[in-house]
Amino acid sequence: MKIYKSVLKAAVIITAVFLVSPEDAVAQQNIVHSKGETRVMKNPQRVIILDLGSLETYSELGIPVIGGPDKLPDYLPQFTANNPGYTGVGSVARANIAKIAELKPDLIIIGGRLGGVYDSLSAIAPTILFGADNNDFWSGFEKNVNTIASLHGKEKAAEKKLAALRQKVEKVREKSKADQGKALFVLHVNNRFAPSGPKSRFSFGYDVLGLQPAYTPEPAPERGRSEGQARPQSPPLTQINPDYLFIIDRETGIKGTMPDKEALMTDDVKATNAFKNGRVFLLPGNIWYLSGGGLISVEKQITDVGRQLYGLSL
Repeated sequence: MKIYKSVLKAAVIITAVFLVSPEDAVAQQNIVHSKGETRVMKNPQRVIILDLGSLETYSELGIPVIGGPDKLPDYLPQFTANNPGYTGVGSVARANIAKIAELKPDLIIIGGRLGGVYDSLSAIAPTILFGADNNDFWSGFEKNVNTIASLHGKEKAAEKKLAALRQKVEKVREKSKADQGKALFVLHVNNRFAPSGPKSRFSFGYDVLGLQPAYTPEPAPERGRSEGQARPQSPPLTQINPDYLFIIDRETGIKGTMPDKEALMTDDVKATNAFKNGRVFLLPGNIWYLSGGGLISVEKQITDVGRQLYGLSL
């Protein structure tokens, strides 16, 4: 009878094992992101990333990556050495879908520029699209970092790095709170300057660091506007006339080399109070234009402004 009970117990255990599906046997996590909700297994081992901010965060948390951009930013000099077998699979704007499929990833992370191929990538592996939240950048940034950390069991390391960044932000905000000067962040493309106001793609200085904006654009027109109605044009720099001018150079992000600052000093720039008072600052496009959403680039954005504008040692 004892032998029979032991055999029966073993049979029940074996049956229970076979009734558990492979999905249930692996811990999984639901991730809410810009394209919806995706179920991802915990601690994925074959991760491909075509989003610079996420790539930075993986690097800072010491999590291995098997594939990503063909060309890595110069502020990640040790990335390939720390990720042996790393394979280039495109760029943040163009994915080599065939090569990605060959690598058999178990997770793909992309940014907004690849939103158009999200479905194709999702057919290969669970895919997450991490985008910046212009209405609340900092909360969205921390959410993205913490999502990555929770997937890989790196919560303590992530919180330590986020806490250090919060302290740096507060140091800058202590200065900006008492500063009556008005700042303007512009994107420089082919000798043209596109100004940005709060709650926009390039509003980190206003929304996170507390600088007073010299420019707030008119609200976007409603969808119901007439076809012939022109979109509001941005005013010239001479009209905005900021006290501090931060120039984000797009070519730095595309070509990787900073231009000669003097070459950007057009007549419009020279007519501003910022130029007259020596308060024009050049910002690298590889951080401010291409990335800006990872642990490295966010730290660089804080220090770019804090050091140049207020002379802070961060």
